[in-house]
Amino acid sequence: MGNQVNPRRLAVSILDRVFRSDSYADILLDSSFRKMNILPKDRALATELVYGTLRWLGWMDWILERRYRGKWLKVPSRVRRALEVGLYQILFLNKVPDYAVVNETVKIVADEKGDVWSRVVNGMLREIIRNRETISPPPLEEDPVVAISVRWSHPEWLVWKWVELFGVDRTISLCRANNKRPDMGVRVNRLKSGREAVQEELRRQNIEASPSGLMEEFLTVEKGGPLSELEAFRGGLFSIQDVSAGLVGNLMNPQPGERILDLTAAPGGKATHMAELGRDEVVVVAVDCHSTRIRKVVENRDRLGLQNIYPVLADGKELGVKKVFDKVLVDVPCSGLGTIRRRGELRWRRKEENIPLLVSLQKSLLEAGVSFVRPGGVLVYSTCSILPEENAEVVDAFLERHPNFTLEDARLFVDSTVVSQSGFVETWPDLHGTDGSFAARLKRTQ
Repeated sequence: MGNQVNPRRLAVSILDRVFRSDSYADILLDSSFRKMNILPKDRALATELVYGTLRWLGWMDWILERRYRGKWLKVPSRVRRALEVGLYQILFLNKVPDYAVVNETVKIVADEKGDVWSRVVNGMLREIIRNRETISPPPLEEDPVVAISVRWSHPEWLVWKWVELFGVDRTISLCRANNKRPDMGVRVNRLKSGREAVQEELRRQNIEASPSGLMEEFLTVEKGGPLSELEAFRGGLFSIQDVSAGLVGNLMNPQPGERILDLTAAPGGKATHMAELGRDEVVVVAVDCHSTRIRKVVENRDRLGLQNIYPVLADGKELGVKKVFDKVLVDVPCSGLGTIRRRGELRWRRKEENIPLLVSLQKSLLEAGVSFVRPGGVLVYSTCSILPEENAEVVDAFLERHPNFTLEDARLFVDSTVVSQSGFVETWPDLHGTDGSFAARLKRTQ
């Protein structure tokens, strides 16, 4: 079997790669677990350290920067990551004594960066432990944006935007929800099994799942083992998908015999859901412009045993067909800011200047969707963002340009608790316990 992997070292290594490249933590973790000899308990610890550190990075860096005698950003990346992982364990986990965490962190740094940096790390962490009770964020009354950004570990530009949109109390509520460990959504493939049967199968694997209150085919898993390694997953009995993403399938409301276009389909979660909802009696053309991502669509289609999903490698804005689809889904690339409870690196990777570029792409993709939907057909626009400029503002501008489209009230298709007064699907981490998302159903009248 070889030497066992040290989960703290692995966490430090993965976080270092996340911040030095465009890599995503979940992909790096999955790749590492497949290649390495790592015990289940160590796998769980490495996962917790990576995701927990990403969630609370802003708060921890604020603490660490004030204990370092010098410029914090000049500290070698690997040393900063080791300090952050160690501090996360000290502040948020309690199974390992503080002294043991300090010793392990010092050893990791000493092995990689030598005695000078190991002594710095030792001194900083021990000082924080001694003075833990005196650590407090900036006062809310002096500058709410700074205070919330520090204490709830979100980038200042995003907190400012949310305070402007929602006010201080709601912003705190959103930030708190984003810092909780997210549940996992399990979408039962009802062409192969039932919700109760999958729930029982998960229970046999010591994974507790409860029915979703929003969708009949969904279960919610609070904690358990790696779902994608279960035989029930490999056998196509279920998919891993957040309930917020599943709502898009219900809004599409696929009916047997329909032709459906998924304009940005990879990795295939929504395309396969639509096929399942249509009892695999719909034709789903699944388009994506990246060959590696199209392969994921094929893998998911085949795993779930679906026959009528047809992957197409192409730019969705440049397909040669016109007005031949009953329904078109435009699930656009977006900021992903509704998913930052699950993808912690996004809160530090996204910048305010990214948003206008994304909005321009979103508008162009939605415009492209017009040419594919037949008169009387349906166009659904969706994102995993909670920013109005990516959501309602895009749809409102579209409707002004296209008087031959009308907004259909989402209450006709999904649970009313996730529908805004304007008739859009809107989910929120703090209100629904899901990722944040948006979707609008647009009917073509002519």
